[in-house]
Amino acid sequence: MVQGDSKTMSETNQSTSDTPTSTPGFTPKRFPGIDYTQRPQSYWDDSSVLHATLRNVKGENRRRLIRDFHSLEQLDQVEPGLAKDILTTPERESLGRIHPTFLGGEYLPDYRTAETEIARIVLDSTLRDVISLRARRTKTGFLRYSIVDEYEGEFFYPKLPSRDPLTLGQIVDWIDQTRIDGNSDDGYGLGLIFTVSNFTEGEDAHRLENFTTVESDLYPELAQHYSRLSSEWATATFLESKEGEDREEIIRCLIKIEWADNEADADAFLKRHGR
Repeated sequence: MVQGDSKTMSETNQSTSDTPTSTPGFTPKRFPGIDYTQRPQSYWDDSSVLHATLRNVKGENRRRLIRDFHSLEQLDQVEPGLAKDILTTPERESLGRIHPTFLGGEYLPDYRTAETEIARIVLDSTLRDVISLRARRTKTGFLRYSIVDEYEGEFFYPKLPSRDPLTLGQIVDWIDQTRIDGNSDDGYGLGLIFTVSNFTEGEDAHRLENFTTVESDLYPELAQHYSRLSSEWATATFLESKEGEDREEIIRCLIKIEWADNEADADAFLKRHGR
């Protein structure tokens, strides 16, 4: 994995244009039932107590614990240390001794002045690695965007609008057009690249359906978009791997991997996908 946005792309994003630049040949992905025109009024709106608490908390597991407290209407009982934006080195090491996944997100770069996270990509890896999408308000009032992770890599993406918060569609297109320096699976954006990389290294497609999650309190339907994208990829990849196999064998496999409860479900699954 990687961390930090490239100098080239950082300079590009100083533009004040409100028209995004697209990668040549890029086709936006859209699913029915999702409002891709949704745009938050501000990236710094703290009208939601939960959002105000979570806004710049780096650690993924700590964020999940805070959400659990909120769902139980016990947000006021969250320990102050749990809701800190940034932990000290001893605090991080202490969490890591509980379980390696508690380190996920804790080593993201510190936030710059007037910078906030607007979305994050979470990987179901050993350390629950996190990629952070951020926006920063400049002194001139324009927005600057960046992508960082915990490993000092570079991310490359087209110019983004800089006057107003992005729409959900623009966030999706930003993620899908972002490429990682040195990654061979460059036909995929950040929403699938790590999933596909694990598949090419030998992992089964059905085990990777939920490997990558994309989430944002500011864009409630962002997670749904990428859940559907991942499911679509996993299904297509699975069926491609079964090309030429006996239908009954595929049905048995669908039941074994728990994509179907019984033969009737498996048969219906195959029919839905033209098999």
